[in-house]
Amino acid sequence: MKVLYTNMASSVDAWLTAIESTLVASERKIVGIDVKYDKLRGSSSNPKKAAVIQLCVGTDVLVYHIFHADEKSEKMYDFLYGWRYTFAGFYTAEDWNVLGRSKLYIHNIKDIQMIWRDPDNTSKRTQGLKDVAAAIIDPFYLKMKDGFGRKEHSMWANAPPLPPDHILYAARDAYASYEVYRRLDVLRGASFLSTNIPRISVAGIGEELKVV
Repeated sequence: MKVLYTNMASSVDAWLTAIESTLVASERKIVGIDVKYDKLRGSSSNPKKAAVIQLCVGTDVLVYHIFHADEKSEKMYDFLYGWRYTFAGFYTAEDWNVLGRSKLYIHNIKDIQMIWRDPDNTSKRTQGLKDVAAAIIDPFYLKMKDGFGRKEHSMWANAPPLPPDHILYAARDAYASYEVYRRLDVLRGASFLSTNIPRISVAGIGEELKVV
């Protein structure tokens, strides 16, 4: 993955401009999305806010520390709004609500957990991103959440820069969402319930991290 971590609107705008060029040439205009929150629990008087927004197209990932943004990115608003692209993630209902509080609105968002589950995994009533990514991409993803508990998840709103482990954790979430949905979309003409989904090892995917 090529990861850009930033809280600067100018860097976000530049990344989105480049990604839009990629999406224009793409038959499947898919964007992986995930949102990290400023707190573990919210309330009606103190609701959760977006701390980090992750976007992924191909192996390009943006980790936008919006909680500490230097200024508003109008291009981010335009990018998310409308029906030009398909945004794919997990448990997207809460992400949708939290982004709305930041005046960022997504119309075309897909919740992968509502589309496909691993029929071979009967031990879990609800399958998370790591379960589905392990079944579709690579078993490596079963460990993608290891080492991240309540303490780590309470740090997303901390002052920048975030620790490298947090940035890579966030980037992998967005990449896994993108790649899972992309493969399901490719197989749309077959069957979403098929377990015979081709896998690609992640061993050859390096991780390049750029902090702006």
